Amino acid sequence: MRFSSSISPGAADASLILLLLAPAANAMLQCESIVADGKKFNMKPLGGAHSVIVSQLDSLGTNFINTTYTTDICQSLKRKGDVDRKLQCPQGTRVCALEHYVGNDDKRADSLHSVFPIAGELKGKNGGGNLDHEAVRLSTSDSNSDSKKEGLRLVLRGGIRSFEDGTQKKQQAIIEFVCDKDKEGTEGEIKPSDEYDDTTNAAALMRRGSPNDPLLFAADEGGDGKDGKDGDKEPRPTGPVQLGPEDRALIFESYGALESDKNIDVLRLTWKTKHACENAADNGDETPSKSWGFFTWIVILVFLGTASYLIFGSWLNYNRYGARGWDLLPHGDTIRDIPYLMKDWVRRVLNTVQGSGASRGGYSAV
Repeated sequence: MRFSSSISPGAADASLILLLLAPAANAMLQCESIVADGKKFNMKPLGGAHSVIVSQLDSLGTNFINTTYTTDICQSLKRKGDVDRKLQCPQGTRVCALEHYVGNDDKRADSLHSVFPIAGELKGKNGGGNLDHEAVRLSTSDSNSDSKKEGLRLVLRGGIRSFEDGTQKKQQAIIEFVCDKDKEGTEGEIKPSDEYDDTTNAAALMRRGSPNDPLLFAADEGGDGKDGKDGDKEPRPTGPVQLGPEDRALIFESYGALESDKNIDVLRLTWKTKHACENAADNGDETPSKSWGFFTWIVILVFLGTASYLIFGSWLNYNRYGARGWDLLPHGDTIRDIPYLMKDWVRRVLNTVQGSGASRGGYSAV
């Protein structure tokens, strides 16, 4: 029995090509050329792994959980050295989260809690999806508050988080690059344990956020450290608090369920950098633009000078001598002879080269 298909071979081939090209198109995030609403942003100077560390009490209130959010907007993240797969996100991840328990209250202290990808090209990897990035220019955003800002909002997708009960939640990252002419974008960073550029002391860094950490709990100095109260001191914070200096460029905003879809968790970061400024000079393009402008003006001046000379000379020959045709041009005879002069010069060069080659190794007449 023979079965017939209603889809022609040509249509099937075209459909197959489109399916193969779709993931590649979604993955085309070029950090040196991010276009939003017709405006091009060059974020390549911010390439490489950049991290924020956030600390908060766990659900039992006995330990702190330090979460390191690491992103590389230019390429996939990769841990340096021989690192257990349980301590790293899958290949293709652009934004990765690594959680550790810290403190000394129970056996979980300084132990891994979870690692999961938030964004990346993760199609077919444990339920992940495509990066499917989206770029929005803040000054043209629908939000009134964002319209007063200058910069770029980058939405990255594709991550998936698996829980112990077998459930999963999709992940997203929203990074707002805000124009700050005084910041490069790397100020105030502290190195996490899951360092992607060099090796660090993981145990020491994971103890950041403990009750003795001066960055988080300076208000508790002199107290017993148990109830978080110390007379006139403020109570110990229980919500997520970012570690590091106050003048940091990469800022953690929030992590939680999306308002419009509770099945999606969203990481929100703000990145202050001069590379988010719409002015070309603030984007680091000042030197190239000046160099190109200089040569452009040279060409324009030479062209205008030549044209002025020809026009003025032609007008002078016309009015003074009543010249017509080629005779209008100044030095018209010379201009008409240029092709022949060039031809004679080329012939002379060729004869010289051929003559020197033929005489090499020969005999001269006596």
